[in-house]
Amino acid sequence: MRNKSFIVFIVTAFLFLGCKDEPASTDINKSYIPENPNQKVVFDSSDLFTTVEEQILSEKIIRYEQTSTNQAAVLSIDSIPSKMEIQQFGKAVANAWGIGLKDKDNGLLITISKFEKKIAISTGLGTEQLISDDDCQRIIDNLMIPQFKRNNYFEGVERALDSLFILWD
Repeated sequence: MRNKSFIVFIVTAFLFLGCKDEPASTDINKSYIPENPNQKVVFDSSDLFTTVEEQILSEKIIRYEQTSTNQAAVLSIDSIPSKMEIQQFGKAVANAWGIGLKDKDNGLLITISKFEKKIAISTGLGTEQLISDDDCQRIIDNLMIPQFKRNNYFEGVERALDSLFILWD
């Protein structure tokens, strides 16, 4: 009887492990993804940044891309779709916007959800080789959140970009 219970447990565990869904852009209603026809690298729909701050961040990202070919963007949004994780949403937006060169998959998107108070750094497969999920979480926890708590969104994002660019090189 004990062996039978153990086998049922193992089979059940494998079924649950095998059913893990990977976030994919096809899981998301495309209408939730903000349109970015001008391919802005700082898409501030929540008005977290002043016009000057947005310009400074945009210039920083564009300069870095010109020297490295790595592509980054920042998205602030009031709220992410319900029942969705911010990381999943960020990856779907990055894919829809085409952040990163196709042959290198070297994109990165910082997503900030104002009302949920959530942040994600989504990386392409090529970027993941140099910037791990742990690196991204440390940047969020140590550089972004302390600044965001003081409503210093610009400072938090600028510090995050500086650290990400150092890791990416």
